[in-house]
Amino acid sequence: MNNNKSDALLSAIAQSALKLLEAPDWRTEINELLRLLGEATNASHAYLFENHLDENQQLVTSQSYEWVGVGQKVEIDNPDFQNVPLLEDGLAAWYQKLSRGKPFYDTTKIFPSNWTNTLSRLEIKTLLDVPIFVDGSFWGVIGFDDCVREMPWSQVEVDAMQAAAGMLGAAIKRQQTDEALRASEKKFHTTFHNTLIPMTIGRDSNRTILDVNQAFCDHFGYSREELINRKASELRLWADEEEHSRHNKLIKKQGLIREFKARFRHKSGDIGVALVSTAPITINREECLLYSLYDITKMEKLLVELQNKNNELERFTYTASHDLKAPLITIGGFIGYLEKDIESGNTTAAKKDIQRVTDAVLKMQRLLNELLELSRVGRFVNKKVDAVLGEIAEDAVRLLQGRLMTNNIKIKIEKNLPVVHVDRARLVQVIQNLVDNSAKFMGSQPNPVIEIGMFSNHGEGIYFVRDNGIGIEEGFTERVFGLFEKLNAETEGTGIGLALVKRIIEFHGGRAWAESEGKGKGSTFFFTLPGASPFVEQVGGRKPTDGE
Repeated sequence: MNNNKSDALLSAIAQSALKLLEAPDWRTEINELLRLLGEATNASHAYLFENHLDENQQLVTSQSYEWVGVGQKVEIDNPDFQNVPLLEDGLAAWYQKLSRGKPFYDTTKIFPSNWTNTLSRLEIKTLLDVPIFVDGSFWGVIGFDDCVREMPWSQVEVDAMQAAAGMLGAAIKRQQTDEALRASEKKFHTTFHNTLIPMTIGRDSNRTILDVNQAFCDHFGYSREELINRKASELRLWADEEEHSRHNKLIKKQGLIREFKARFRHKSGDIGVALVSTAPITINREECLLYSLYDITKMEKLLVELQNKNNELERFTYTASHDLKAPLITIGGFIGYLEKDIESGNTTAAKKDIQRVTDAVLKMQRLLNELLELSRVGRFVNKKVDAVLGEIAEDAVRLLQGRLMTNNIKIKIEKNLPVVHVDRARLVQVIQNLVDNSAKFMGSQPNPVIEIGMFSNHGEGIYFVRDNGIGIEEGFTERVFGLFEKLNAETEGTGIGLALVKRIIEFHGGRAWAESEGKGKGSTFFFTLPGASPFVEQVGGRKPTDGE
């Protein structure tokens, strides 16, 4: 091979390498590559065959690109060069050599007869086929033939064509990788922006937010523009900085975190609980972190409620067994006395024994009835209706008229109390129990008064029942709502009334609590009710104070 031809071939390969390096798609440059190489080798044809599976899943090869020298026949549409079985008798040696990475070149004179007898191959006098490997697999062939002369293929030409094949294989691999990456990025982009799971991507370098999905915006109440390029610390998304710091330390140590439990702050200021999983991810060659959150706020609330219920059940089991045992002990004891008094003929003592037994039975019956009533709250539900709170209070007071008149207790019900949307019968129970509780704990107050009213606190209506009785000692205002809690064991009642009040109010979605300035200074019981009509400031519409 002369120097001019060698230089032309190396120049063609250099030009081809540059074009393939710059081209995003090798197919746009393959025809030019075949032309440069074909002209440099003075070949009749330069061609590219691609291996693939036919409809029967058999390995075949097909000519997909071709350059044709001057005066030569175009073969690109020749069916003899499409879907050619690679393992047919005439190609077995050809395939075995190429599939091992070796070039196949020689004059066709020495080829098998079934090769030369194929009409489309009769004109070929010599050829050079070089395998193309992509990712270690035999992908296809780049080849050259001469239909004019039996040209000898020098080692320089063979080596140059192998270099060209390697270069083309690398270009094909790069494009496959790019296409797979783009497909992966498109799939990730689609999944990221359409999933219902709140997700965000943060830059690992400075922790600013690179991207967020709509689920994240909806969950936290921010627009996308409010979040992009901001730091979570600026937005105060983490409700607990200690948790945030611990999360960052774990990321540095582990690189991957699954289900880190933390509290997060919404734009509204509400605090929620979520399990956040964090994983490293590369976006446009930049190291980032992908955060995905699973909100468990409701679950956490339910777990707290369940724990509270379990604690309440535990207290209930203990106190119920204790309080129910007392009447049984009384009954058992006085039945023994009754037997002795009957045997001795002491009828006066026997009658007293019977009365004690009767009182114990009635106490147990009252306990069981009130426990049953407490258990029904939340299960047997009356339909909620709009009712005037003042009328509800009047109904409750009428049910207690006997006790109130006997103890000369004065009742004050504020005028113009609002309409509330409640289970009316249950709310009558609430007012009745609160008023009855106040009446029982008046002590020796010479001018007993119970007030029923409402005041506004930042737009929220807060209802109250206030008395000027004996008050509640410091530290006991929460205990009074406990089941069977009686601060004075000598007082009448079962200790269930205030527990029932709390249960009914919480069932309505409100809360109940008590306040007292101490023993002898009266008590005030408060509760809230969601969904009441808007409160308008008015006379009496304020929190009561001592001395009124």
